Amino acid sequence: MPIPLVLRAALVAGVAATGAAACTPQAAPTNAARAVDVASTPAGPSPAASPPPAARESPSPPPPPAPTPVVERGDGVLSVVPGAGPVSGPGAPTAYVVEVEGGLGVDARAFAREVDRVLTDPRSWGAGGRRAVRRVSGGDVVFRVTLASPTTADGLCAPLRTNGYFSCASGSRAVLNSARWLTGADAYGGGLADYRAYLVNHEVGHVLGRGHEPCPGTGQRAPVMLQQSKGLDGCVANSWPYP
Repeated sequence: MPIPLVLRAALVAGVAATGAAACTPQAAPTNAARAVDVASTPAGPSPAASPPPAARESPSPPPPPAPTPVVERGDGVLSVVPGAGPVSGPGAPTAYVVEVEGGLGVDARAFAREVDRVLTDPRSWGAGGRRAVRRVSGGDVVFRVTLASPTTADGLCAPLRTNGYFSCASGSRAVLNSARWLTGADAYGGGLADYRAYLVNHEVGHVLGRGHEPCPGTGQRAPVMLQQSKGLDGCVANSWPYP
């Protein structure tokens, strides 16, 4: 029996709709959807942030060495510092020894080196090579440079009165008061290193036969044989016989 025309048209339309639905491809997930999925995934714990490096402090400079205290009375024993110093000039050197009293707390070898430095300086009694001097540790010597405590220095300088303060020359010995060596003298007005050079040159000048000299005039350089531990009398401090 023939299918009516209207029914055939309906069947054809239904088949077409079914085929179209079956052939329509599934839409791929969009990037936005994937982003939502990723964002919705629980995140693991974040790594702890590294602390900033601690600031490094510059090391503090070491404190200056404490000054050597003045010992008023040593043990009374004078010991020659061993060894020999440099020769200051040509010709037969004038030999000397350096002695240090025990119990002063002073580095004897450092003291001897300082005496060497002063006496071999061309401004000292070597006069730029016109007289050679050299420290030795024994034998025949022309003079001695002795570092002694104030009490011992007073005894070595007697009958000259040094009052526990001043240095002196006694015979062939230049006696340096350890208190003046360690602290200087206010009347001198210069630095300690300069005063030490003056002290050595002044007392060695006496053992070499030089006497005291006055200030030649206000503002002029003091002669090394001026008693600069007592004052300058208007002169300018000076440590050297041939400055």
